[in-house]
Amino acid sequence: MFGVNQNWGLLVGLCLIVFFFNLGGPKLWDRDEPRNAGCAIEMIEAADWVVPRFNDELRTHKPVMLYWLMISAYSMFGISEFSARFFSAVLGTLTALLTYDIGRRLFSPSVGLWSGICLATTLMFTVASRAATPDAPLIFFVTLGLWTYVFFSFTNEEGESATPRTYYPTQWWQVALLYGSLGLAVLSKGPVGLVLPTAIIGMFLLIMRLAPAEPTHSWFQWGLSLLRPFYPLHFLKTVWFMRPVLAVVACLAVALPWYIWVAMRDYRWIEGFFFEHNLNRAVTAFEGHSGPPIYYLVAICIGFFPWSVFFTPMLLDVRQQLRGDSKQKAAIIFCCCWVVVWLGAFSVAQTKLPSYITPMYPGLALLAGLYVARMVEKRSEVSTRWLDLAFGITTTVGVVLVAGLAVLAAKFLPGEELVALLGMVLIVGGGLAWWRKSQQNYQQAFRLFAMTSMLFVLGLFGVIAQRVSNHQAIDNLLAKIEQAAPDAQLCSFGVSEASWVYYARQPVKFIPEDPADLEMEFAHGTNTILLTTPEKLEELPSELRGMLTEVAREPYFLKDYPLIALRPTPELVEVASRKQTASY
Repeated sequence: MFGVNQNWGLLVGLCLIVFFFNLGGPKLWDRDEPRNAGCAIEMIEAADWVVPRFNDELRTHKPVMLYWLMISAYSMFGISEFSARFFSAVLGTLTALLTYDIGRRLFSPSVGLWSGICLATTLMFTVASRAATPDAPLIFFVTLGLWTYVFFSFTNEEGESATPRTYYPTQWWQVALLYGSLGLAVLSKGPVGLVLPTAIIGMFLLIMRLAPAEPTHSWFQWGLSLLRPFYPLHFLKTVWFMRPVLAVVACLAVALPWYIWVAMRDYRWIEGFFFEHNLNRAVTAFEGHSGPPIYYLVAICIGFFPWSVFFTPMLLDVRQQLRGDSKQKAAIIFCCCWVVVWLGAFSVAQTKLPSYITPMYPGLALLAGLYVARMVEKRSEVSTRWLDLAFGITTTVGVVLVAGLAVLAAKFLPGEELVALLGMVLIVGGGLAWWRKSQQNYQQAFRLFAMTSMLFVLGLFGVIAQRVSNHQAIDNLLAKIEQAAPDAQLCSFGVSEASWVYYARQPVKFIPEDPADLEMEFAHGTNTILLTTPEKLEELPSELRGMLTEVAREPYFLKDYPLIALRPTPELVEVASRKQTASY
């Protein structure tokens, strides 16, 4: 499409627009964003870069990399939504550039460019690149590790094609560099940052190191051929070929010092992270996040949208190339391993969330970019009628969005019905792309589709997210509380949101259900403010309710009931103080 330097510039410009536009505008979304952003604040206030804490409690959900990045951003820009999300956008941009370079080395610059464009304009990758979560660091460091593997394992001929050289780094320092970069992924989200990238590389080597197979003539023989990569002797030889001792040592040299440090400071973090948030998530549906075996197939159709409309012809094109004598077969197998291993591993796990599979999106984008480049260059043998279907699906989704968003906005966001116009981007873009395709101008058709994808994710996350966020009234509620009770101490009954902690800049004591525990909180004085809802308030004893005075009330975000703030009367404080003294 363009020269290599122009490709870099185009991708950087695209990412700056999609990831940074109005990045700090919307408030932090519950629950993960304010927890992560608030944890970094509490680490700053405690002058502690080792032990993560949130709401004055140990936070064992994720390792420390995200918090270090946020602390760095806070020191540069001050504490804000923009700062909390800054490095996610930076790492999203770098991931798109790495994806481009992998595509350039394995296939061609045009494939790399289309791959980067696909990745940067998909729904879930854009979410990861605009959110204060550990997904962007994990995706980036996993991609960095696999880019390192490609860099040392494939030779590049004149920037046009890639020819396999050894399929694995030949020098010890190259292996160390590869697994050292995966050590940073382990600091981002735990063992998955090492285990699955290693499995991707291992699966690729298991396939590529096999001796040529005899032609199969029955389903039984075909089934046995699928098991060939896992024959014990072949499997063990491949594992040893990967220099596992050096790999583990290099990874641990980067990641282990912090894990040892945090264990020495507070061993509960090790127990909570490895047993509760790793083992339990694998074998049980943690916090109700479960789903059927096809959960992630549906998730990638939504998360990779709009480019997921090309999945069927893309898979047909991949199959044709693998059956032929393509010189790019090894590269295609590597990309397939990237997708299949990650998808398969999390499909087996019991806890399921759409964000868990986003580290495979660069591999999926490489396959999508290869298909688009081959269609543009008219090298694919897949019927172009699939494009009619793909552009038709895009337009249909646009029609559904116009109707659906109008209904949802009328119910939950009165006055914001114009957000439904986002669907028009897909309707117009899908129609124009189909029109250019019908004229057999495939390059213009895909360029129009890329522009449509960019405008769609930009409108969704840069504009509509802001309109929705404007209906979050927590800042108004906290301002009224500050006016009525300066320096108030907050507690809540029956309801809890992480954003209250972040925006109040103080711990919020959560009382789940026992009114006696709540009454004890009021012993601290009349500056104790209770956050709750009318329904939960009715669960309190009538005599307790009679000694509470409402100081503020605001709509509860996306709920049909309000959030209210109440303070105790002096009589209630006196009663609570006597009971507290008696209990001692």
